[in-house]
Amino acid sequence: MPKLESVRATAEAIGRISCIKTGEEIGLLYQWDNGETQASLHNFGVQETQHCSDQPTNQDLGA
Repeated sequence: MPKLESVRATAEAIGRISCIKTGEEIGLLYQWDNGETQASLHNFGVQETQHCSDQPTNQDLGA
């Protein structure tokens, strides 16, 4: 059986994710013991979590 090189066991919160418009905390950034990072958004409702304002999002990220 192959050995997994990147096994996650524990994570520590290393930062807060805030809405740019309101400054409200919407999630946390975690760092795993293997060095990987992962964002975790609070579950306040799909619309509030994904879009922290009523403004439409810009889908063209290449600009």
